[in-house]
Amino acid sequence: MKLNYTFKHLDHSDSLETYTAERMEEIGKFLLKEGYGNVYFSKTKNEFCVEVSVNTREKYFKASGFSVDVYAAVDSVVEKLEKQFLKNTKLHKDHKKPELSREGRLETAIRFRKAA
Repeated sequence: MKLNYTFKHLDHSDSLETYTAERMEEIGKFLLKEGYGNVYFSKTKNEFCVEVSVNTREKYFKASGFSVDVYAAVDSVVEKLEKQFLKNTKLHKDHKKPELSREGRLETAIRFRKAA
């Protein structure tokens, strides 16, 4: 996954970029198609804000996290995106109704025979 980084009111940090890239690569395996993303780091008074938006062919994902520690904010954003990715893959994998598939029809037929 290709990521673009933007820093506002914060110094550019290579270690922060590599940490974010590693964490995003861990959850990137849940995406069905390759995507690209924008990572936006900002600081307001004593709190860091990390916003990540990921574009794929299927869908647009966006999450933001706030914390006193910038690495904790990255972790919270990654957790939110992971939930979104898993939900999307589950919808795509289980998109058929089970009763319309062959296995589902056999299962319902077996249940009716046992009940009778």
